[in-house]
Amino acid sequence: MDHRIRPRAARAVAAVIVSALALAPALVACGNGDQGGASDTIDVVTRWASGNSAAAAQNRVFTAFTAETGIKVNLTEGLETIDDQVENAVAAGKSPDLVIVNLFDKTLGWLDAGVTVPADQYVKDWGLADKIKPVALDEWRAGGKLQGLPFSGFSWPLWYNTDLLKQAGVEQIPASTDELVAAARKLRAAGIGPLAVGGNDWTGQKLFYQIAQSYTDAATIEKVMQQGGYCATPAVLEGIKLFTQLRDAGVFVDNAAGLTADNMYASYYSGKAAIMPAGSWAYTESTASGTGIDKHTTLGGFPLPGGSTFKKPTAYRGFTGVGFMITKRGAEPGRIDTVRKLVTKFYADAAVGDFVKDSGILPPTSGDFTSYATNPLLTQSLGLDATVDYAVVPDVWIGAASDRIIQVLTGAYGKSTPQQICAGLDTATKG
Repeated sequence: MDHRIRPRAARAVAAVIVSALALAPALVACGNGDQGGASDTIDVVTRWASGNSAAAAQNRVFTAFTAETGIKVNLTEGLETIDDQVENAVAAGKSPDLVIVNLFDKTLGWLDAGVTVPADQYVKDWGLADKIKPVALDEWRAGGKLQGLPFSGFSWPLWYNTDLLKQAGVEQIPASTDELVAAARKLRAAGIGPLAVGGNDWTGQKLFYQIAQSYTDAATIEKVMQQGGYCATPAVLEGIKLFTQLRDAGVFVDNAAGLTADNMYASYYSGKAAIMPAGSWAYTESTASGTGIDKHTTLGGFPLPGGSTFKKPTAYRGFTGVGFMITKRGAEPGRIDTVRKLVTKFYADAAVGDFVKDSGILPPTSGDFTSYATNPLLTQSLGLDATVDYAVVPDVWIGAASDRIIQVLTGAYGKSTPQQICAGLDTATKG
């Protein structure tokens, strides 16, 4: 979701409520038609819509920017279909100047499609080359070009409700898949759901890939995700078989194939399930839920099978969360300097720290932001390196095949066989 990545935006409740038809005119209207010269406005479409934990920090940057420059921010809140919204606006000649969005799915093709411009020179000219972490910049490069400026880094561990585990007689967080299966049996016997996940959306997709790469190396899984070959790659097929074994052993909550991220969060926050895979964008939301769940949660990784290529339980982390994409219109003379002033304001240490505090992002910039990590789960998250290994986040590699893959994996959370799953993924990858 912020994932996401469409993943990180799925929690923006207000954006989901508003229909695409209702918001589309507002987006088209945001372009003021000024195709040259300086302007006293900047048109922005953002993934951080009202209700998202990052929205308040974002709005404080906007307010300070307008107070200092006198330039008004014309803001459009993006829907779940923000990629379609922006593409339609560009096609209509009403492009925004700046899009604050995840590097995911269709946005991966915006540079090639001419919706946005490369950001390589801006990083240098705006004094950000030594400030933004190289690993963050690397994740936003494609074909040697920087697609945008990364901002919202994320961690994506497993959440374990230790109170529920102990209630079911599970004294330690499972470290192996055998221990996970045993824990799931005890949890079910105690009337507690084991691992909650949205088998019908991006949460299930990410967990599937985390498990599927248990026996392979990063280069192999990246190639398979990008080009296909799930059935023809023994190590990947073995990981798919592991997924179905865990499914059939009852590790996932009942009817996972029909659940979404909202169902997952609700089950975990209410104490109906003991485990879930969720990212750092949910840290502040879990605290705000008022359930006290953050006080009973230990963050960790997904347990390993015997023979895994990983040494420690796995989690995700990355910087393909929300970042800044500059459109062709925003790059025009007379407009790009306004874009510079706004974007660089986000990268000031105090602003980054504000996002760390409000929405639990992993800072994209160098520096010590521990004093801002007031959320207890974020504090835990910053120490995850010692206890987990990091798997390959699939988003950049599966690209525009994401939705087709989710359709295949909904069946995987149902009754599909390993062969049906790998064949479906190969078909989905090829389009």
